[in-house]
Amino acid sequence: MRATWLLALACCAGPALAQPAVVADSTNGSSAPRWQLEQCMGGLTYGAPLKWALSYGMGWVRESETRDWCFLGAGKVGFGGASFNMGLANAIGRWGSGVAVTGGVLRTFNDPMGAVAKRTYVGASLHLWPLLALGGEVGYYRRMGTDPAGLGRARGMLVWSTGFGF
Repeated sequence: MRATWLLALACCAGPALAQPAVVADSTNGSSAPRWQLEQCMGGLTYGAPLKWALSYGMGWVRESETRDWCFLGAGKVGFGGASFNMGLANAIGRWGSGVAVTGGVLRTFNDPMGAVAKRTYVGASLHLWPLLALGGEVGYYRRMGTDPAGLGRARGMLVWSTGFGF
């Protein structure tokens, strides 16, 4: 039976839906799981610092009777910035629920929510989606490079988003 499951990324990518395939082994006719490159996610999220954002990801997907996995790369572009993340996702339930851990780079634009504008951050996020197509992320990113004198903001930033995917 083919399981449908959700990947959240975002990359900090927002929640999303993946449909990996189980491919039949031609040597013995049995159904054996194998890794395949497939679209893993796409979604719309709202959160800090990207504000409204669209996400898209591809990954190596493996579905089996016991556990579904995806090694993914995802991009996310919003009004407050853009990011690229890579990570590992795992489906944990029959209702499209799952969890993912990603790490990546985030660049803010002119008007990010709760972050310094036009700066680069590096960090990691935990993505949870309790139900098919609904979920969110929380993570911590640290600003890279040197800051101009007088910039009194902390170098670390909490990122978060919630949204839905397909």
